[in-house]
Amino acid sequence: MKKKEKKKLTIDEYIDIAKWDIVIYVIISVIVLLISLYIGVKYNFYYHLIFIGIIIVIKIGERINTYITLKKIKSYLVNNNILDRIGNIDYWNERYYFLTDNYMIIKHGKVIYSFKYSEIERIYKESYTRLGKHSYAQEYLHIITSDNDFKILIYTTVLVGEDYKDINSYLIEKNPNIKVDKTVKNKKMDVFRIEKR
Repeated sequence: MKKKEKKKLTIDEYIDIAKWDIVIYVIISVIVLLISLYIGVKYNFYYHLIFIGIIIVIKIGERINTYITLKKIKSYLVNNNILDRIGNIDYWNERYYFLTDNYMIIKHGKVIYSFKYSEIERIYKESYTRLGKHSYAQEYLHIITSDNDFKILIYTTVLVGEDYKDINSYLIEKNPNIKVDKTVKNKKMDVFRIEKR
């Protein structure tokens, strides 16, 4: 039996999802705040409201930022007459870049870029490891074109507000001529001071 292929979404469908994400986050936030307020009144404890409020503002802010990014990306594609040429969207990292049949589209800073996979000259991974009280590991993929060096998250042990995956093999499949450089490893260690008594 053949595996049913997942329907690929359009940019307009991603924009609608992002809009509804904001509505859902606001509704859930109001419910959480009301429950927290009730607990605060009942037990005369209000300090947790500050912490919950900060988390809610950050999460809703992330959703609004995603929506704005999607609108900017669509506007860029329309203004540059490439919306009809990108093909199907294969991957959206829920934050700042798309992989499509024919183009990679990425928001870098405040600027939107698009380029064909044939424009990618080389790629390499950069990994970070921090050992100490708050240990973590992260890995980024550098995508280098003739004009730019884009750095995207492909692995982390930290909780982040975006989808991430290693797109190395995807890019090579799209352009077998990409040069793959050696991984750069960066290690950070917390320094503990031992004081004499």
